[in-house]
Amino acid sequence: MPSEPKKQTISDSWPGLDLCMGMRRFVAEVETIYARVADDQPIADQRQTYEKVACHCTRRRPAGIRVQDMMLATRHGNTLHIRIYRPIETQFALSPAILFFHGGGFALGSIKSHDCVVAELSLAASAVAISVDYRLAPEHPFPAAFEDAFEVWQYSMAKAAMLGIDPARTIVAGDSAGAALAVGVCLKARDLCRKMPSGQLLIYPALTAKADLPSYVEHSEAPMLSANSLAYFWNLYTESGKYADNPLAAPLMANDLSWLPPARIATAHYDPCRDDGAHFAERLRQDGVPVEYRCAARLAHGYLRARSMSPAAAAEFAALGEGARALLRGGTSVEKRPQRKTAASNAQFPV
Repeated sequence: MPSEPKKQTISDSWPGLDLCMGMRRFVAEVETIYARVADDQPIADQRQTYEKVACHCTRRRPAGIRVQDMMLATRHGNTLHIRIYRPIETQFALSPAILFFHGGGFALGSIKSHDCVVAELSLAASAVAISVDYRLAPEHPFPAAFEDAFEVWQYSMAKAAMLGIDPARTIVAGDSAGAALAVGVCLKARDLCRKMPSGQLLIYPALTAKADLPSYVEHSEAPMLSANSLAYFWNLYTESGKYADNPLAAPLMANDLSWLPPARIATAHYDPCRDDGAHFAERLRQDGVPVEYRCAARLAHGYLRARSMSPAAAAEFAALGEGARALLRGGTSVEKRPQRKTAASNAQFPV
């Protein structure tokens, strides 16, 4: 999720933080862009600024990949834009696949803002990647984004042969708010006894609207993202907390995480939602789900965009590519209802 616009313009604004030099430079450049805009931008202008930052930080789409745009009519009456990235090496065989949901606080971001990130992840994992332009809050609060995410998951499984993907080797992935959508897809598929993803790749995930974990205090005023910013975007998505307890919106509220797919979770130390990922990893372990967790010690939220400036961010991106490959090699799919470890279910939160 992005931070609200701030007037800080130099990396010296964070002298007490042990950010690596590349991350510090990246933060300074982003703050310079935000310094030129009003603090109280309407949401349409916030989206334009977010896209401007993404464009400033993006790299040329890598060679060796083919891209196809599709429009998908949903049962909810809206039309979704999806973009499919296909490494040339996978053109003539059923390929493993990654269904990717972009970050942006459920209110900002797009296929375009994450184009290079998804293209490079597709190449790194030697997998087809499908990026989703889901509906955004506040015009479309929960459950709109979740409905779109789950719709594309079901479509991908139903049309796997047409898409050239292997349904037994398809994972979900997302950064920040997009990670919450990825987990929500897994929860819903499990509870409906539908085919589940073979893995979850969660990048600095934002998984709770409660802000009740230690990192929300420890890093309440972190670079790139503040605790107040998180609260602002969660309020937009959950209609001022109306759906904050729904695990399909905020997955840390789920009573039971058993039988979810294996997970790779990556967080940044200087991030108020760092403990969302750490706590979710521990919950998964307790419920018997294989998980690997890593926290980048000298990076902040949004570090994927800093990979051109920061060797540490580049190393984290490489680790994500390897994590995706590992999930695609070893994932399994559960297609019938398992014995649940608790009597409680999420059925009281229908979507």
